[in-house]
Amino acid sequence: MLEKRLTLLRTHFKELNFTKLSRVFPQIEANIDKLGEIQGHRYQDKKLAAISLVHRSSLVYWPTDKSGIFSNERLEFLGDAFLSFFVASEAMIEHRSLQEGDLSRLRAALVGTENLALKSRDLGIGECLLVGKAEMNSNPQRRDNVLADAFEAVTAALLLDAGEEKARAWLLKIFSEDLLAGKDTLLKFDAKSKLQQWTQGIIGVPPVYKAIGTEGTPQETFFIVAAFIGETEIGRASAASKREASKKVADKIIEKIESGELTKEMIVSFFGKEK
Repeated sequence: MLEKRLTLLRTHFKELNFTKLSRVFPQIEANIDKLGEIQGHRYQDKKLAAISLVHRSSLVYWPTDKSGIFSNERLEFLGDAFLSFFVASEAMIEHRSLQEGDLSRLRAALVGTENLALKSRDLGIGECLLVGKAEMNSNPQRRDNVLADAFEAVTAALLLDAGEEKARAWLLKIFSEDLLAGKDTLLKFDAKSKLQQWTQGIIGVPPVYKAIGTEGTPQETFFIVAAFIGETEIGRASAASKREASKKVADKIIEKIESGELTKEMIVSFFGKEK
């Protein structure tokens, strides 16, 4: 039944004008080959791979005739759903003792923007994307969104071209350590998730984490990461990796919130408006 639905879905992406796309982005063939290397798959339908790499910001290069050219947003939608199902099912299999609430938090941590953006960077997916210049010069939070969306889109492209078994095998390779960690993964992501939910509930956006410097010695370097609301820094910490430093920042800020040192009113004043 699933294969029949996948066959039907494949027809939705046949209208891409690959010739036009190749004319404007001559590197697309090389990008498709690189994506295939990343996923361990040779695409039978190159249009699927091509579409997964077209970010909507690249459509500015067709100011008049956009016929036959479209972005990866529909693939992103499909990939998001498949990825959530994959993580949910694997988490339930791996952790029989986790209750619904913890399973939901684990899934949210693994398929959240930060983690998917990290996976995209580690795999080199961002290097394959067709993106407008302004988008690549946008703020770090926006770039993370682009990379996370791209991960979902290329997942969908693999699902449609190679089938469920191949797509699941690729995802399992990428998420196996996170899934095995289980409760440790929850603890690592919990502070950042809490902080994000808190700020989004107040002003509609999460804090932005920025690497602002390093400290230590040439033999042992620590990255300093600060969290910002608008232009105001609300905390900083250092660690051996930027990822770990950002988690330590979140821990410190949660402590400030719980002690009353950082309040809702302060967040609103930092950002300039309430949600």
